[in-house]
Amino acid sequence: FPDQKHSIDRLMAKDPEFFALCEDYDTCVNALQYWANSKDPEAEIRVNEYRVIARELEEEVVEALMALKPRQLD
Repeated sequence: FPDQKHSIDRLMAKDPEFFALCEDYDTCVNALQYWANSKDPEAEIRVNEYRVIARELEEEVVEALMALKPRQLD
């Protein structure tokens, strides 16, 4: 969400639930990268699982950003 960095940073500072959501997304992306580079036999399964989770978390982030009114961040 590079185009939303400012809004995300400000919302993270004001909303603990959004902050936790962003932490979850970061953790998920890191796990996805780990499994994508793994030679483990179950890597493909894990990659697919983390892709689904990442998509769901992305949707939650987008929904939270769309629900914002500009004055809520000020």
